[in-house]
Amino acid sequence: MTGKEIIGAALKLQATPRYPVTLMSGGAWALNSAGISLEKALASPPEKIAAVLYGAYSGAGSDIFWAVSGFNNILIGAIGGKIKFRAKGTPDVIEPLVKHIPDIDTISTSAFKDTPQMRFLYETSRLLVRQTGGEHFVALTRWGPFTLAGLLYGAENLMRGVYRDPGSVRRLLEWTAELYLADVQNYIDAGVDFALVAEPTASGDMISREHFAAFALPAFTKVFTALKQKGIATCLHICGNIENRLDLLNGIGADLISVDYKVSLKKCREIFGGKTAFAGNMNPVGVIQRESPEGVARACERCISEAGEDTGYILMPGCDIPPSTPAENIKAMVHTGKNTRRNT
Repeated sequence: MTGKEIIGAALKLQATPRYPVTLMSGGAWALNSAGISLEKALASPPEKIAAVLYGAYSGAGSDIFWAVSGFNNILIGAIGGKIKFRAKGTPDVIEPLVKHIPDIDTISTSAFKDTPQMRFLYETSRLLVRQTGGEHFVALTRWGPFTLAGLLYGAENLMRGVYRDPGSVRRLLEWTAELYLADVQNYIDAGVDFALVAEPTASGDMISREHFAAFALPAFTKVFTALKQKGIATCLHICGNIENRLDLLNGIGADLISVDYKVSLKKCREIFGGKTAFAGNMNPVGVIQRESPEGVARACERCISEAGEDTGYILMPGCDIPPSTPAENIKAMVHTGKNTRRNT
């Protein structure tokens, strides 16, 4: 079976001969491994960067290849926000673009796709899709509507707003959901066939279950309903501890739920088993970056044991890996997954 067939079967809760295994994102790692910063990549020919990404994911043995991940905040820059690049890693948003929620009416979202950096991202994705030859999902990871709202309006302002002005926050989330979908459509047009919606701001470390259900969940449902209609595979990733809201995620329409290392895979199996595929949850820093290859393999074996023999589990780090992660550790993770046979 190809990597795409293995992942596709897992998403449908079908039996696979071995455990599916993939990086989550890893764009900054892939480019850093080639001595290229994200800022430098944007000034390079798309053909060069597509080849670097293809070489990194194929060399690692990942079942999913990730299209230009690490560039999440470029969209914010393309609609007028201020971002700053790091020497390594992903660029940061310097300050909120939206000072007051009605300001969204003054922000143009019709021309962002024609900015040079966005055209570069779409073209690089198209070239990566061509190189994979249909043997792997080519996946996009971008901030989902709740995290996008926090970056544009300020996370503290967003959290304050759910108490003081819930109607305006819901309006903002409707707008960021539409912005997300407009951006993703360009990647779908380029051939990307898997979308991971990244939502660190919806973490249990930041927002209560009650407000998560009232504000984040409707935005997620809107996005996943629209993506399902477009015929692509989907995943939701939320950082931090979300054990007290896992049960809310079965019905939102995502094919896969990805969890952080703070979330028990046994709990995921209890909540999602036979209903929704799930992935995770190795610590990307404490294990994937800092452990020995043998330590990584042991952590993978623990994940597989906790996830159980039920179908629908994908071995994956609990978040994006640091740019300086040793290649040997990634290969140890992939080797463990690919060489662990299932009894189902």
